[in-house]
Amino acid sequence: MELRVLHFIPYVPEDAALAAFLDKVLTFLSEECEVHLAMLTPERKLLEPDAAPATSEPMDGIPVGATSEVAGRKYHIHCIGTGNPNYGKSHPVNLLALQKRYLELLYSLMPQIVHVHGSYHYFNSRISLWSRKRGFPVVFSPYGGMNPDFIEAEYGMRTWKMICYQKAMTRGAAAILTSDPKESEYVQHEGLTNRVELVSDPRTDEYWGEENYAHSTLVLYQKVLDSDKGMHIDQKSREALCSLLHLSLSGSTERQPLCSEDILNLRSITPKQWHDIHLFALEQGVTSNLEEGIAKAQLTIPEFHKETHPTFELRHPKDTKPLDTTLLTPNPMLRRLQENKLRESDEPTRNACVMLLNLRHHLRQDTATLRHLCDLTAVFRFDSMDEARLASLLKELKLYQFTRRICQVLGETTYLDEGYMPVTALDDRGTAILRSHLMKY
Repeated sequence: MELRVLHFIPYVPEDAALAAFLDKVLTFLSEECEVHLAMLTPERKLLEPDAAPATSEPMDGIPVGATSEVAGRKYHIHCIGTGNPNYGKSHPVNLLALQKRYLELLYSLMPQIVHVHGSYHYFNSRISLWSRKRGFPVVFSPYGGMNPDFIEAEYGMRTWKMICYQKAMTRGAAAILTSDPKESEYVQHEGLTNRVELVSDPRTDEYWGEENYAHSTLVLYQKVLDSDKGMHIDQKSREALCSLLHLSLSGSTERQPLCSEDILNLRSITPKQWHDIHLFALEQGVTSNLEEGIAKAQLTIPEFHKETHPTFELRHPKDTKPLDTTLLTPNPMLRRLQENKLRESDEPTRNACVMLLNLRHHLRQDTATLRHLCDLTAVFRFDSMDEARLASLLKELKLYQFTRRICQVLGETTYLDEGYMPVTALDDRGTAILRSHLMKY
């Protein structure tokens, strides 16, 4: 599937050099992917004011929601304003109407990436927010707006814009594309984001043209798409990974641990989906389980090399180490109390309780992963425990309801059978909250 990117810039830049630069970059990008440009005003072109339109529409503007086509141009321009050339410049804007028009365009195109150009424009921050809330990753190009020298020189109104929306827009972006080293250093030093890609500016580097800049931008897009895979992986790929995790955790004497629907789903996975599954497994620390499941299923899949697929670090680092059997409770008094209650238990029962306590700790710290669920599944499947004693101990530790909910989640992720669950699974509002933490990854 061809990459589709929706760019947004409110108006044609007053700086002719910047306008020419954008036009060339978008043109080069359109040779490798499908490029769309959304604007607030009905501009037919960034440059070539005398160029004839490719359509028979009048020259005074593009109808709202229509696409501009210029001879020789390969990218499409969309107007999301009212059609007024001065829209948003001198009169208040109906944000609800603008949001509706933008979302209609967004969902009609369904781009893989939204790229917002320019800083300190309120509409840019809204476009970024509306896109991110609906799961579309946003790349942001500030063009020097986050340079500390510029911020200091423009102290005043810029300061209020930074407080109100500019910093939030920078933090929320999936990646920052900049050509200014000082800007890159400032964004990272202030802790706004560490996802900054520094690409040389063709306007100042005579050895670096717009074509190279466009290629580096495409590489950045792919890096964004390969990062945070848990938030963007499709349902079929999720189910395929769950099937393989279940297969890797199955006993050697089980004749057919997967049902026919799971087998058919595994056979229908495309090379692109296998790519996503590998990245997702890497994020979750279950690569070894994935490989074991693939071997047991005797599947032939495309090779995957992590080195050729660079990714950004996760926004919230995850713990991909095995689920510890040593208590991680941070409060010393509470940890001592828990240890006293566990002292008389046999080792399998104690380990199960400690792992459940540690899983709850990871959930509170937002560091829980599929690796932890696999470790807990293995304990429930293969360790012999006195279930009555375990249930009593879980109640003493105030873990009983939590364990019931975890069993429900294990049944959905690692396909743990009810016969291996030490307590009855519970699917309620608390389970939905757990599921949202574990399944969003």
